[in-house]
Amino acid sequence: MKIDLTVDNGPCNTELRSWCLGIAIYWLLSMTFSVIIAPNVLNFIGFAIIVVANICLMIGTLKEKPILVFVWLIFAVIEAISFPFAIFGVIFHYGGYREATGMSNIFGALFVYIITFLLILFSARIVYSFYLQLKNSEASKQTPRAMNVV
Repeated sequence: MKIDLTVDNGPCNTELRSWCLGIAIYWLLSMTFSVIIAPNVLNFIGFAIIVVANICLMIGTLKEKPILVFVWLIFAVIEAISFPFAIFGVIFHYGGYREATGMSNIFGALFVYIITFLLILFSARIVYSFYLQLKNSEASKQTPRAMNVV
């Protein structure tokens, strides 16, 4: 089974732009509720990173600026790098990773981190596809088209 890194449309053949706006709103709301429900240092640091990344994604999507959309991809890379640390932090109970989920149960906290990681991967694929669309449309605007001279 081959999985492509990019897609032309979002799920149900919808625009990638609307999915990117939805992704930004989802991550802002989910992290806000996470900070309210289980406040700790990890959530506040994550909240600051998520706010910056998703505001950049919103503005980049609305104004069609690929560099701002790229900022969100940096956030996705940070999340992917931190995933193993979160898993080991939950299993070996260090760093407050288990408490950051609002649960003291190992399996519940692992479930939360795994679902979050899968959502990040899904979102990153859509945002990366939209980033490439913006980059390609920007490149096609800048190159002059050849005209026939009679």
